[in-house]
Amino acid sequence: MTDYIGLHEQYALVPPQTFVDRFTLHWTKKFDMPASEPLRKLWRIMANTYQQSIISTAQGQLTRWRVLQPPTGSGKTMGAVVYSGTQAELNASAADGVKPIGIMIVTRLKAQADEVVSDINAYVGRQVAIADHTDHRASPEQLEDSDVVVITHEAYTRANKTLSGVRAERWKRLTHWRGGKRLLTIVDEALANVVEHSQVKLDDLTFLIGLIPHEVRRAHGTEVEALEKLRETMLVHAGLNDGFGVGTSLAWGEGEAPVSADLTALRAAMRQFRYDKQIGRDDEKERQRLAMRYDKVLGAAEALLDQYALLVLTGNQHSLSSAVLAIPLELPGPVVLDATAGVDLMYQLMEDRADIIPTPPGVRDYSNVTLHVARTASIGKTKMEELAPKRFPQLQANLTERLPADRKVLFCVHKRVEHLVPAREDLGVTDVASAHWGAIDGSNAYKDFDTVVIFGLPFRDRIWGTNVFFAFKGVQNDDWHENPGWGQHADVRELLQRRHLATSIIQAMGRVRLRKVVDEQGRCAPTNVFIVLPSGSRGSEILEYIRQELPNVAVRDWDFELDGPKIRVDRSGLPHERLMIFMSNRSPGRTSMSLIGREFGLKPHQQKDLQKALRDDNHPTTLKLKDLGVTYGSEGKGRGAKSFLVKAA
Repeated sequence: MTDYIGLHEQYALVPPQTFVDRFTLHWTKKFDMPASEPLRKLWRIMANTYQQSIISTAQGQLTRWRVLQPPTGSGKTMGAVVYSGTQAELNASAADGVKPIGIMIVTRLKAQADEVVSDINAYVGRQVAIADHTDHRASPEQLEDSDVVVITHEAYTRANKTLSGVRAERWKRLTHWRGGKRLLTIVDEALANVVEHSQVKLDDLTFLIGLIPHEVRRAHGTEVEALEKLRETMLVHAGLNDGFGVGTSLAWGEGEAPVSADLTALRAAMRQFRYDKQIGRDDEKERQRLAMRYDKVLGAAEALLDQYALLVLTGNQHSLSSAVLAIPLELPGPVVLDATAGVDLMYQLMEDRADIIPTPPGVRDYSNVTLHVARTASIGKTKMEELAPKRFPQLQANLTERLPADRKVLFCVHKRVEHLVPAREDLGVTDVASAHWGAIDGSNAYKDFDTVVIFGLPFRDRIWGTNVFFAFKGVQNDDWHENPGWGQHADVRELLQRRHLATSIIQAMGRVRLRKVVDEQGRCAPTNVFIVLPSGSRGSEILEYIRQELPNVAVRDWDFELDGPKIRVDRSGLPHERLMIFMSNRSPGRTSMSLIGREFGLKPHQQKDLQKALRDDNHPTTLKLKDLGVTYGSEGKGRGAKSFLVKAA
């Protein structure tokens, strides 16, 4: 039976029990996983929440965020697929006068958007869903006709700008269709970048102003004057900070900037500037790289002049920093599916703008997951990069003794050291894969792996926590920086850091097979997690958050001395896959072969063999590099010759 709502119009709603029955069938038949009673209770809560959001939006009520917390492996994404497919079928069969319901789904990655669209269309047996992202733009006709449109987190968080900007018409086409306004938005996984940060370093701004050519100054005098005024103000506040030894202080509040400016035209002009000539090169790729870098400086400067600004001293570097909430509250009925919502402080900071829906107990049991924990200091990005040549051999030696040959191991590390992950041959295991922070959340590529190694954590800098808090709660006075309390929390900045680390770790752990249910108790196949946590109370609190989100997880001490005596291990030369990882993570521009040799510890004959392969246009390594926009080049002859890889912008 179909439920209807509305005084003058009726809407076709998916009955919650219908969804539970259909999803149970899909879960058990297609994926061969048991559907326990706690799981079915959770799925009914999901369906009820979707329906409540649709009803509220249709009745024009104030948009509230409804946050569901289905634990990893309880059918978040699959449930969204089945619900959307069922809704599309109901739309097609609804009686005359009954309004169909359009849905928007928001995924973290473009590949996930495409996968969700494919799954919905396969479930229904015809095209009812369409993806819209930079790799696949949907036509206005497709958006108009599709029951379901799938976009990325990035597009969603940009909506605040889009709603009032030049692309407002395009956003309207996403949020409206032949049935009128889309009434439900399903956000899969925690939204990335809900707070948009802007930062301008004094030295960067000074350098950029000095580069602006005379003809550009004449054509865009007002904008250049605004930049110079911004720099003068920064210098004044920097002098005050230096004089009083202040690390962070409020330069100006919201609406109190020394000047305002629209830098759109200036940015367009400077994107054509020959930055490469300023460093003695004639290199189009280098010009593009620098143009992108300094366009970001101009974009951040424009944002700072429209927001509050903090003057921050880090080392001897002065910068202005600000942030703004990027959550588009006025969008159609958002329901967030976030397994880590119980830890993520963002929803508590939203307070009356978000309702966190309780999850029934017993949905998952992680007693088959063993968490091996080591403790140390200095596991952030900077130290992990600095100490990588010593630490990765230690890691390889330790794991080689522990891991049986049948293991499939995923490493989660920092981007700049990902190429140092031991290869399958080095560990003597069945398979090895790697991913870095910022590119692992939401991925399903490692769902069959039985082991994950988390080596290095994605710490945020001190000003990040300040800006996040200000974005949600408004700018605080200068005294707050000395005592950054909120409610019962004495240091909300540290709390934000710890919870950010915990949610990141839980997301990384959830990429492997612990996500798959294998019995009625909600357990998974045996899974091992190796992690190095911070020493002291910070690491202990993070561990408690992990225990909270993964009920019954087994925690064991990991006998691993991260910074023990230096050891040597055998490495399998230079696996070409490792070079692909290295170059894919590099910024655009040149990378010298001597740097590659040092980074991988290549002996002279190994480096010569590599260069010989790179000179062969048909060599598999050369072809794979070209797919990444990377080409081999050289300059000079004889001893003065220099060889390098060039990555396009």
